[in-house]
Amino acid sequence: MLILASNQPEQFDWAINDRMDEIVHFDLPALPERIRLIRHYFDLYLLQPSLDRRQRIRLDEVIDYALVCHKVAERTEGLSGRELAKLAIAWQVCVLILSFHMK
Repeated sequence: MLILASNQPEQFDWAINDRMDEIVHFDLPALPERIRLIRHYFDLYLLQPSLDRRQRIRLDEVIDYALVCHKVAERTEGLSGRELAKLAIAWQVCVLILSFHMK
């Protein structure tokens, strides 16, 4: 059994597509799914690493976490789950760079 996944299946060589018995299409995540994914990746890449090191991410002000996740989800329409994960990894890199320069 071979399973291929791509956001751009048209980029596969025709010979590969010809050998596939079944193609299953998955839509890009809608707003509710993006909100859940953003919350998940925010926790995974920002909150959890800070907890593991026993260092909290310091914020200058209190933020409404649910509202921020909702706004980010609204602005990321058309992104795949993988692209949202990469976005969260970029947030993590930014936080690490900023925290390094603030010491």
